[in-house]
Amino acid sequence: MKLFALILLFAFAGNTQQEEKKAAQIDGEVTIHSGKYKQTVWGIGFEIQSDAIGSGNTGLPEDKHAVPHDLTPSERERLAKEMLKGFRYCRLAGGLYWRGLDPERKYLQPRWPEQLQEIRQMMEWAGVEGVSLEYWSPAPYWKANGSYFRIGNDDRNNTLKCFGINFRNDPVYNGDTVKFLEDFAEACAKDVQTLKHAGIKVSMWGLSNEPNVSHSIYSTCKYFTAEDYVRSYYYTSKAIRKTDENILLISDTQHGFPEKIATAMHRPEISALVDAYVVHTVGWESESVNDVHKRIRKELPFRPWFQNEYEYLSGGATPERCLNTVQHIMNSFQLAENPTWFWIHALKPFKNAEASGYSLGFWNSLMEEHQVKSISGYERWVKGPLITKMPDEFREMEFINAIRPGKEAEPGLGYTFNINQNATAYLVVEAKGGYIPEGWNKTSFDIEHEGVRNVVYTRKLQKGAIVIENNTGKESQTFGAPHALFLQGEDRQTFRVDVGVNSPANIRSVTMKLELEAAKMEPGSWIYNDFNWNAVGSFVKHMPWNCKVLEISENTYNKDARVFAFEKPNGKRTIVVSNRTGKSYTYKLNTSETGRWQCYRYSPWERGENTLGIPAGKKKGNEIITELPHLCWEFWEEL
Repeated sequence: MKLFALILLFAFAGNTQQEEKKAAQIDGEVTIHSGKYKQTVWGIGFEIQSDAIGSGNTGLPEDKHAVPHDLTPSERERLAKEMLKGFRYCRLAGGLYWRGLDPERKYLQPRWPEQLQEIRQMMEWAGVEGVSLEYWSPAPYWKANGSYFRIGNDDRNNTLKCFGINFRNDPVYNGDTVKFLEDFAEACAKDVQTLKHAGIKVSMWGLSNEPNVSHSIYSTCKYFTAEDYVRSYYYTSKAIRKTDENILLISDTQHGFPEKIATAMHRPEISALVDAYVVHTVGWESESVNDVHKRIRKELPFRPWFQNEYEYLSGGATPERCLNTVQHIMNSFQLAENPTWFWIHALKPFKNAEASGYSLGFWNSLMEEHQVKSISGYERWVKGPLITKMPDEFREMEFINAIRPGKEAEPGLGYTFNINQNATAYLVVEAKGGYIPEGWNKTSFDIEHEGVRNVVYTRKLQKGAIVIENNTGKESQTFGAPHALFLQGEDRQTFRVDVGVNSPANIRSVTMKLELEAAKMEPGSWIYNDFNWNAVGSFVKHMPWNCKVLEISENTYNKDARVFAFEKPNGKRTIVVSNRTGKSYTYKLNTSETGRWQCYRYSPWERGENTLGIPAGKKKGNEIITELPHLCWEFWEEL
């Protein structure tokens, strides 16, 4: 009997030590407060490139490289039913990706007859509720420069006509701003009606994407003062509300804070027309939503707020960015109480320099005859002549060449990129007009294309963001070609170059990788961009519309180990946990109520069948202990 008691004592002591050891391994403890609700998440949104744009966001080509238009019929259906099913909103860029015009250039129209029909069919197949229509630029008639984008370096007329420098002399309006804004508002309402007549529901409407921005390479319309914006918003949003009172009116999609509409929210006639504040947090660190949320709640009357454009402007998709996207979504819903969240592009053309950081997938053109580029050939500029003479040692280096849009009467376009270590750079310059790049040293290297000799300059570059200026060298009316660049990093094995912001340039190693991937794709087909899609797609597939966010309590807040909990419309709960701490991380989840739970695990490299995750065990009870590797996230779904 004593021996039996002694065995029990040792067993109890052993179990206690194991439990203490187990408890000591818990990195974060979280309590889910079932039945205590925060906001309702309406659903998630995406943007669609439904018309063409140049690589690096340069120019508005006349071709029709657009989705779903540039896909085969079967791939259009696969895109809708496989990728887009589960999204609620499709962001439609007025004046950019929907930019066809009527003869007077007053109203947006399909640029080819089937354009809106193709968008409607895609949305119907996917079950997407409606579009969020927002103008990058209104139709040119309403602009002071009569153009979708800035002309030259003077942007003072890249604004609404009534705010341009010669409006008082306008032959139609003679300086009557109110009359102009009333007519402009009716044009905006007509654009909404055009979509509705095409069978496309408009769920949200916004006056201007980034109203503080003016560009000469893609559509923009700048509002130089907050009052300009507020006056325009008042007339236009009033007309939209009259057209359809169910459309959510959003304002004003600047970065981090709705600074323009904020100046007028004390005015009842303005605040009555603002249903939600919308900002951009483009590629920002996931933790940033805390600061945005605090400022909006502190300084503005209560409205729901959310971001409607998330992507990585500079550089491509990476495993680390994948987890940042995951945690940005989690923090937006759990901490910042956002009712929705938008990724920017469903698909981008694989050939576009910005595609990797922008897209959930790539497509291979149905309309272009595509051939894989020769590994041995170096184009002096993108789609330009081959370099016919160059030093052999340069072939071991990274190579960047820029796009020449065919406008030789304009300076050769500059570009930006990022490097992860210091490098030696060799700049290839077509030296017209005695042009010498400032800060570069001339070398004796020879590089030629089509018998044209280029001068090669060199300098040391420090790791980080790099800017290559325009080639402003000019003879008569012809400028030199954009600069090409060879780069030699300190360590060839680990050296990496990423495309910069709005950069019309190709990085050879990245381009070749995409070319080889595209060679596996049939024309008119698409593939996933895993590191972006796995992050966004996991939430799209596990979160039905109108989920309710649950209150949680964390014993220790860890910005790299985030938690998110919600209840589905069917009453079943889901708990999302994530880890990018650099090591394994163990959660203890107190679920308050007993339940049966199924785990689905994701990583940047794994998403499971149909993007539903890898089944990773079941639990029963009111406590879940789970250990996550670095760069991993899990959905624990109540059965």
